[in-house]
Amino acid sequence: MNGNVAEYAEKEFDEVVAFHGCYCLDIAMGYRISKALMREMGDDMNNMKDVYAYVGAPTCAVDAIQKVTGCTPGKRNLVFTHTGKSVFVMHNVKTGKAVRAYCHYWDNFDHAQLREQRKAAHAPAATPEQKAALGTLLDHQIHGILAAPEATLFVLSRVQRDVPPRSSKYISAPCAVCGEFAKADLLQDQGGKKLCLECLQVGV
Repeated sequence: MNGNVAEYAEKEFDEVVAFHGCYCLDIAMGYRISKALMREMGDDMNNMKDVYAYVGAPTCAVDAIQKVTGCTPGKRNLVFTHTGKSVFVMHNVKTGKAVRAYCHYWDNFDHAQLREQRKAAHAPAATPEQKAALGTLLDHQIHGILAAPEATLFVLSRVQRDVPPRSSKYISAPCAVCGEFAKADLLQDQGGKKLCLECLQVGV
């Protein structure tokens, strides 16, 4: 695995930031991880119908995964594994090739300074100096992530993954209470009636 050269293109990163709508450390990390995973996957990224991305936690980095790799919830090839880990996997379900990235950069990262300066800069009485200080700190840390050797940010490994179950066809049916249509296999039986999750939650 090649982890010696930082893969960073200013225009491409700016497009990722614009897509996400926020200039932050996680979007920079997600960008670096996405580029590394795609490089390691190589030609196995060519047919996106066969490619899945798995993410361990819903962080800002996920938007970079979407923008760079093309895997999205709407295409149902971006899957949250809910491990809570800073783990990202690209998987070609046809060839079986899968590459995992674990971001160890955050393991010992001190968020205190960033949180304090962000709080001060966003306070109603924030001064121009406090806002500028936050911008300087963000620039320094983000540029550090974009330029750092991969080994200081995350570790890449080849892994084995099961083929994910195919998403069922979107067949809808009405809820017996509100009458609104929902995905049929998500309706729940309640006293012989099929109810949507919203009606179940309010106990109707």
